[in-house]
Amino acid sequence: MWTRPFLAPLRQAGVRTVLELGCGTGNDAARLAGEGFSVTAIDLSGEAVGQAQARFGSLATFLVADMTRRLPFPGGSFDAVMSNVAVHMFPDSVTRAVFAQVGKLVRAGGLFVFHVNSLEDRPLRARRLPARELESDYVAEETGQTMYFFSEAYLRDLLAGWQQVQLEPVLVPHRKTGEPYKHVWRGIARR
Repeated sequence: MWTRPFLAPLRQAGVRTVLELGCGTGNDAARLAGEGFSVTAIDLSGEAVGQAQARFGSLATFLVADMTRRLPFPGGSFDAVMSNVAVHMFPDSVTRAVFAQVGKLVRAGGLFVFHVNSLEDRPLRARRLPARELESDYVAEETGQTMYFFSEAYLRDLLAGWQQVQLEPVLVPHRKTGEPYKHVWRGIARR
């Protein structure tokens, strides 16, 4: 669901190396590696990275790293950066820093491909997980999880320095009921 829409754009851009931000247990990294890409994947959770390494360590490189801090890669290190529903947990200042760092890590002509929660997702999540607002469009859910909800205008502002930006709203239906479950933005930006 998350990686398939990116395969054609990644191939068309001549992408070989991909950095995944927020890889969790490695499923998306493994899918990309299975499609022939050289993947480096990071996550803050040592437990998740350990599971990813155990399951898919022969396919990709997995590292414990915090995407909100300076990452240990030189500028222009990757043909693309991918993040699927992982860069929307931070307040505005941190979100801006993460997007700026992605811009430095992607080579000229490379891509940033991502999915983030859209503003339309907020009422859907609120039905399941009550939350309190910390700043505009940024909430803390009763579980302690923080969540940012992106408008199209905000995403375009974050990606203002990119050459081409494609944003597509995507509705994810509930697996069993088919009812609207999640709204995300699918983004593809060229450096």
